[in-house]
Amino acid sequence: MTAEAEQRSIPFGTILLLAVTCGFYVAMLGSISFSTGVGDASFGQALASLFFTMGCWIALAVLLIAAGLMGEMPRWVRFVAVFLLPLAGIATFTAIDMCSRHIKWAIVFPIVLPLLVAVYAVWARFPACRAAIPIEPMSAAVWALVLVLAGAALLTASII
Repeated sequence: MTAEAEQRSIPFGTILLLAVTCGFYVAMLGSISFSTGVGDASFGQALASLFFTMGCWIALAVLLIAAGLMGEMPRWVRFVAVFLLPLAGIATFTAIDMCSRHIKWAIVFPIVLPLLVAVYAVWARFPACRAAIPIEPMSAAVWALVLVLAGAALLTASII
């Protein structure tokens, strides 16, 4: 297959991974509760949130790995992502817990962190996206934002 034909082929695997990730993302957001609740109902809600959040971040990791293998990504991003992806996942768990403790603005972290990683993975996988935005500025901006937001979520949780 020529390079031109490869660029025009539709990456069905990436699209399928993105659909699975979106499903977990929507389920994760739907499982966030803004009240602590009582008894078995709150425990069930917490387990559902845990399951969907873990599923979302595992799917994001697989999506990012596929994008790194099949797309184009700087070497330093592969190293940085090994540390920042789990950190962002932990920050998402923490922010969801903050939401259950009536800290409503913490919803920003579970909304934005997975979106940043997914957008980066899609950008890295699709040549048309990489042609629109250069590799280094996009990579630096996304992973700097992930670091700042994850750090802000964890720092805020430790203070409040």
